[in-house]
Amino acid sequence: MNPRHVRFDRVLPAVLAVALISVQCADRGAGPPAPPGADVEECFACTPEAAMDHLQHAFGERDPDLYERLLDDGFLFTEADCLGEVRYHNGKQVELEVMGGRDSPRGIFDVFRTIEFGFWADDRREEPGADSPPAFEGDPDGHPEEDWLVFRGRVELLLLTKPDEGLFVDQVMTFKLRQEEDGMWRIRRWAGDPLVRECSESGEEPTVATESWGRIKASFTEATRG
Repeated sequence: MNPRHVRFDRVLPAVLAVALISVQCADRGAGPPAPPGADVEECFACTPEAAMDHLQHAFGERDPDLYERLLDDGFLFTEADCLGEVRYHNGKQVELEVMGGRDSPRGIFDVFRTIEFGFWADDRREEPGADSPPAFEGDPDGHPEEDWLVFRGRVELLLLTKPDEGLFVDQVMTFKLRQEEDGMWRIRRWAGDPLVRECSESGEEPTVATESWGRIKASFTEATRG
């Protein structure tokens, strides 16, 4: 399924009112301090909240270099269907190709002239390694020797090819971050829930046309490899 572009002649003002905002993470002052002796400039993501703020800027500025700095080498994105089965996934290398810039100039950062990212964290919690053993060999969510930080909440993404035409994402997502040896927090896991309308028994259509982030990325995965 290729994402359909929709016109925002009527809905754009309302969408902009809620989408063109800064990332709002719960307990913004929380998180560990910068490592002793760390250079403030180099340690630009010394807290999980700072990493999420930079994620917003990477999208808004369409900055592939900043985006790459925020991803852990073991990064994995997944999107589930209504039964909880993974319907789309990609690792770091494919993620960078899909987002575009530099070696892949046909990605999302290149195609959309305007990108706005908003995140509202409903839940911020630590995920202790002792409570996170691998459920199976190679389990990407298993990290028995590390403590991770988890944000879960609503993501809104506005992707415009023209002032009144583009795509809109409104989706619940989960971000899992780990602190690396250099003191920086990077995104290890990014998981998207299915859209509410996909799992609704009512069959009602939303008032604003939306698409899932995984389906949009899947279409770009095909394009960058075509």
